[in-house]
Amino acid sequence: MKNAASTSLSVDKTASPSVSASSEAAPLSAANVIYNSQAANLVFACGIVFKVSSLPGLVYSEMMSDTLWLYIFMVCLDALCLAATFFFAKSGADAVLTEKNNAAYRAVCLLLSGYITLKGFVYFVYTEIFLMVDLFVGVAPYIVVIVLALPVVYLGCKGVRGIARCAELLAPFLLTIIVLNLAFLETALDAGRNLPLYAMPTEEFFRRGLRFGLWLGDFFPLLFVAVKNKKFPYIAVGAGISYSLVIIVALLAVAMYGGALPYVYNILIRIAGFNQLSLEIGRLEWAALLVVIVMAVLGLSLQMWGAAESCRRATGTPVPARLVFAAAVVVIPLAVPTVQDIVAFSMTDFGYVMLGLSLFFAAAFTVFALYARRSRAVREKLGKPSPSPAAAAERADVSPAAEEEDADAVAKEALRE
Repeated sequence: MKNAASTSLSVDKTASPSVSASSEAAPLSAANVIYNSQAANLVFACGIVFKVSSLPGLVYSEMMSDTLWLYIFMVCLDALCLAATFFFAKSGADAVLTEKNNAAYRAVCLLLSGYITLKGFVYFVYTEIFLMVDLFVGVAPYIVVIVLALPVVYLGCKGVRGIARCAELLAPFLLTIIVLNLAFLETALDAGRNLPLYAMPTEEFFRRGLRFGLWLGDFFPLLFVAVKNKKFPYIAVGAGISYSLVIIVALLAVAMYGGALPYVYNILIRIAGFNQLSLEIGRLEWAALLVVIVMAVLGLSLQMWGAAESCRRATGTPVPARLVFAAAVVVIPLAVPTVQDIVAFSMTDFGYVMLGLSLFFAAAFTVFALYARRSRAVREKLGKPSPSPAAAAERADVSPAAEEEDADAVAKEALRE
């Protein structure tokens, strides 16, 4: 069965060129339709790596024994952002607001594009530092930047369906490695290092902790997908597994290292090193290294795609965001004298701004979703029923063959014009 994009192109053959040109940016085009199982794999593969690699040590340097409690608080906030994201994605608000050329929606999307680009740039720097410390020791920085940027830019331009298929293929394997490393962990643990709960005054807790607001809102790129549902609640299960692993890793990190945690750059690598299986099959740090690299590439690619899609809705084209994102991750890390300065800057009052923006976007897109639902209800009362986004997603074909067919149809239509 042809998907939404193919259908719109077949109709455009008898329409004006301006109508056919606008079909490329249709919010519910097949290029953005994914299964809820793929969305769940994206939540797992793209949503936890930056929270459980270097972050525990950075948080402990500020929060000490309150590290776990800050993690729990921030996970709750991030879950609210995730809920708002899928509430908007499933409401069909993107189609309604794009059709109406809503000025407020375009302005918020433009701001969101800059927000995601900035977040992706800082995450890229974190990943670059990790690779130079644990993998490419003694290698020139420009080589590390190029090696990391190539797959990120390629997948980011390829689209969310390509990223989703990679996540669907790799997520079970990545989850298995993480679970096995945790299950066979053999080290001295002191869970009491996570206590007491009120180690610092409440106002000091929030003053220090909210500076880590950069790590909220990693899933905002999924605002622009259309979810084709299967019966099993994959997204809820995927989010539950992801957030549970984040909290477990934070608890174990403090219990293992205590006051030495700030000197541990990547806790997943260290957990893999303290493994009972190491005695039988050798060192297993390579497995955790693979997990971190794959997740980082998928997460950065999703950020680039999200920046491009939000820019498309704000300006009509994703090209500016793609160029800015690619230039930022390639040029700036090589231009600054010390990339650690970017890490230090991310934990200043800049974190308050990123926290405020993430909560603003969650609230704004929730309001947009409610507005779209009301607008659809009004149209139906007036006898002008609008197509259901859920029905459009269910009819869409998300197979690779269908995607190639859509690309060929778009190319032929462009040549015809």
